Amino acid sequence: MTTGAPMTSERATGLWRCAAVLLAAGCSEPAPAASAARGAAEPATVAAAPAPAAAKPDACPDFASLDPATLPALPSSPFVATLEEVWLVVLRKHYDSKLGCKDWPGLRLRYADELVAVKDATKAYAIINRMLGELGQSHFRLFPPSGDHGEDHTGPAMPPLSVRWIEDRLVVVQSTATGHLGPVRRGAVLLGVDDTSFDDAIREVEQRTTRPSAFAFEIARKAEARLSCDRAGQAKKVRVTDPSDAEREVIRMLTCVDPIGERITLGNLENIPTQVESHLIAGTKIGVLAFNVWMLPMVKRVEDGITALRSKGMTGLVLDLRGNPGGVGAMSVPIARLLLDEPASLGRLAFRDFTQDFNVEAGADPFPGPVAILVDEGTASTSEIFAAGLHDLGRVTIVGARPSAGAALPSVIDELSNGAILQYVVGDYRTPKGTLVEGVGVVPDLMVVETRADFVAGKDAVLDAAVQHLAAQLKDQLGAKNPEERSP
Repeated sequence: MTTGAPMTSERATGLWRCAAVLLAAGCSEPAPAASAARGAAEPATVAAAPAPAAAKPDACPDFASLDPATLPALPSSPFVATLEEVWLVVLRKHYDSKLGCKDWPGLRLRYADELVAVKDATKAYAIINRMLGELGQSHFRLFPPSGDHGEDHTGPAMPPLSVRWIEDRLVVVQSTATGHLGPVRRGAVLLGVDDTSFDDAIREVEQRTTRPSAFAFEIARKAEARLSCDRAGQAKKVRVTDPSDAEREVIRMLTCVDPIGERITLGNLENIPTQVESHLIAGTKIGVLAFNVWMLPMVKRVEDGITALRSKGMTGLVLDLRGNPGGVGAMSVPIARLLLDEPASLGRLAFRDFTQDFNVEAGADPFPGPVAILVDEGTASTSEIFAAGLHDLGRVTIVGARPSAGAALPSVIDELSNGAILQYVVGDYRTPKGTLVEGVGVVPDLMVVETRADFVAGKDAVLDAAVQHLAAQLKDQLGAKNPEERSP
């Protein structure tokens, strides 16, 4: 549930740009139930701390009846009231009243003591976020009232390029960015922004992440924050390699632009740019549909995209959810209906006092052909619930270079009394078969190797693999219908 007045466009867009960390599987109060080495293919999580270790239920104190008035007073500091408010929200709203067997009262005192000598807001909020990180789950984060998140501050504008961690480097995977010193090409290695290298950032992220996919997500997010601007028209100085010139290191001056897309406002998230794109793969009847976030007003545009592809004779569908951080969980139901010919469930949410199923009615005219869903380390939250649910139902094949984010817990974004924004977990999610996605991710059925050379050459290895897989499925289906046409 979002409270308070909507945030400014700059601040809301900055929150959205933090991707999976911020957009939960439902940003509103849940309704009552109705119907190795970095780069290895290893399950991912965006949580800074490891998941809580299993403990015997009887050994864990239950805080449901804890009276905060009976706890010791906290030491005085400018930020202790904010810590106390955050601590109380988690105590009262988290789906697990035992809080993963953590000593929540003890953590309250420990982190309040750390705040005593702190005068800087950025350091104070970092300490409070470390307290939240003790829970070892995604979708916990506190943002200061100013919207300035320190080094992680992400402005609403940036040069038109995207960066991911590929083969132990920050690689430009999409780019139309150019300036008077020349363009930044696909496959370029991003070495620095505004005369600052990424060496310290890489070491810092290495220290607080435990899985390769988590590292890939976090370092790309830091790169995006450094590339961002407070407004369109500002310039960024970047140091990159030039794949067209023997990988020579070059300097480029790039202009930040506002992200494209129809703007949608949802509660505290205002003017979020949304995109829905669709096309047929040249020379085939396989369609590709991609959208960048889950917002209920987008349902009609997704429906129209699939309808347009079907009108062109689409026989197989690729849903590209790479980089889609999630959004409103309820949107997954009408989109799933476009693919299911009988009633089903995408899984179950467990809140503190009730459970809620993602029940989906059969579609009126669902697409009957084979479907592949593309995932990467930026695929999170509602995207994971949708993909994992349909996968358990046997409706889709998952294709990707690494598992999805493993950040599938429903959360709420609230404004605190001092204007700070808190995102916090309120429920647990399990797939239709009872599988845990949090901290694990949706693991591809078809694991694809991504290389920088592919991006330099303009190739999309993951999409190509999905198209080949669907083509083989369609050929097998045709052969099953017409056995006399099979090759001997």
